[in-house]
Amino acid sequence: MFKKIKEAMPDMDPLYLPSFTVLPVGAWLLFFNHNWQSTYLALYFLVIMFLIFTGSVEISSEEGKHQFFGYLYMTAGLLLAASGLIRWLL
Repeated sequence: MFKKIKEAMPDMDPLYLPSFTVLPVGAWLLFFNHNWQSTYLALYFLVIMFLIFTGSVEISSEEGKHQFFGYLYMTAGLLLAASGLIRWLL
C-alpha cells in the first residue's frame, strides 16, 4: 500500500508539509476566528510550536533548500506568535 502511495505522489516532499497544513491553519486561526476559546488557543500554540520545531530541525541540515525552508518556518512561527500576542493584547 505504501508503494502505491509513493508512486501516486512522487513529487511530494515532507519538507513542504508544514506549508500545506500548518500555515493555512495558523492564518485561519489568526484572521478568521474572532473568539479565542481554549481549544482554538491550544491549537494556535501547537501551530506555533510545530513551526518552530520544524524550522529548528531543518536549519540544522547541510542542504541549502532545507535551510531556506527552516528559516522560512522559523520566521512564520515568530510572525504568528507576535501577531497573535498583539491581537490578544489589543
